[in-house]
Amino acid sequence: IFSRNENPGMLSGYQFVVGGIIMILTGIVMGGKLTTVNAPGIALLLYLAMVSAVAYSVWSLLMKYNPVSKISVFTFLNPVFGVLLSTIILGEGSEFGLKGLVALVLACTGIIVVNREKA
Repeated sequence: IFSRNENPGMLSGYQFVVGGIIMILTGIVMGGKLTTVNAPGIALLLYLAMVSAVAYSVWSLLMKYNPVSKISVFTFLNPVFGVLLSTIILGEGSEFGLKGLVALVLACTGIIVVNREKA
């Protein structure tokens, strides 16, 4: 509703800032603390923040100009990209195996079936 009249990128930014503040305050109130802060940890945190910000901004932008039914089906690509990225980035290809391949084929088949034109 809001993305029709507002910039989807700004809406995502507001959501991340407010959500981050709420999570930080909740962590402090419940006694949480950071024991180790180092460069790789900060780099990973910034990378994950960037990935989330880009993903939600693109999602909001797509929702602004397209019907929900056409966009929501692409959430089925999450496991596909999750497996591919973990194989490439984390080197988990040896654990992929036949089960992983069958799961990816089934996920892709589901996406195709849902998106195909009716005869």
